[in-house]
This record gives sequence, structure tokens and C-alpha cells, in this order.
Amino acid sequence: MKELIIPFATTVGYMLKVLKSKAKIDKFIPEFKMIRHGNYFEFINSVKGEVPHTVVYNKGKITSDNIARKDDFDFLGLFNANPSLQKFYLDCYNEYGKITDTDIPDSIYGIAALFEISIRMHANNNNLIEPRENLVEVINKLSEFKGLTENETNKLHQGRRFINMIKHFKNQFPSWNEGIDAITIAYELIKEKKLTMI
Repeated sequence: MKELIIPFATTVGYMLKVLKSKAKIDKFIPEFKMIRHGNYFEFINSVKGEVPHTVVYNKGKITSDNIARKDDFDFLGLFNANPSLQKFYLDCYNEYGKITDTDIPDSIYGIAALFEISIRMHANNNNLIEPRENLVEVINKLSEFKGLTENETNKLHQGRRFINMIKHFKNQFPSWNEGIDAITIAYELIKEKKLTMI
């Protein structure tokens, strides 16, 4: 499923890098929020990328078309959003160009992107959260639902703090390397608990 994950990680990872660079992102704020919160239907309609042809079996009914629907489940929504994600990445890249970051490798930006959407997707699929709920509450609700220990929940929050450090740079960690360690540990934990995107 790399063909599904790579466009998401690349696109959102790049937008996180843009945020850290303190570039003005007003032009893309609505779309960035849509993909961060998993609002794929709104994102597709905003960016207007092609929608791939899918065959879906749901409650005894089969649909075969290339139409995005508001009630598409998260995985299908993400699949349908793939061409729009690729288009959006090119739009952003054309606006900001190549950004060199000596603090954080691109691979870590990708992990940070996948960490947040994975947590949100699992919480949403279990009907634990409201749309646009903040990540603190998403982690707390999902942790309680999955029976995670206090230590495990804290590791997830440390990963969240690293993402906040990228977005707002308020020195949540003494150094970028300590933040990188935190997001790496948090991502390994969600892999261990089978809370990744696929």
C-alpha cells in the first residue's frame, strides 16, 4: 500500500516543513486543515483532483464509479483523495520550492504526518471523536478505548508535542534531536498497537 501512503506522507510532510520554515501559508490553510483532519470529501472538492474508479460493497449494495461521497469511510476517502494529494503537493511545491531543513530529515516529516492521521483515523473509525477535535483529546480517547497504559499514552503525547514544535516552535523539547526521538518512539508504539493507517 505504499502507493497510498507515500503521497499522503510526502504532501503533509512537505506542508509541515513549510510551516517550520515560517513561510506564509494563507493560500493553502483550508486544504491543509482538511487533510490533517481527514476531511477527504471537502479536500477533493476543493483541490479537484481526479477520483479513481472504485468498486465498493457496503451493506449488501455494490457501487462502481469514480465519485467521492461525504460518508465514504476513512480508507476509501484517503484512496479517493490520492490524485488530489498529488495535485496539492505540486501546487505547494510550485509556491514554496525546495526547502532545505538541517534540523529534521524528510523521513521524520513523513512519520509525523502519518502519526497524526493514523491516530485520527482509528479514533474516527471507532466513533470516538467529533470532526476537528484537537489531537490531545483524540489521543486520550483512543488510548482509553484501546486500554493503553499511562506510559504509552504519554509516549503518544510526546509525539504530538514534536508535531506542535514543528508548527509553532515553542521549544517543546530542548533540541530537535530529542523531538525526533519522541516522534520515532510514538510511531513505533502505534505500529506495535496496530494503529497505523493500514
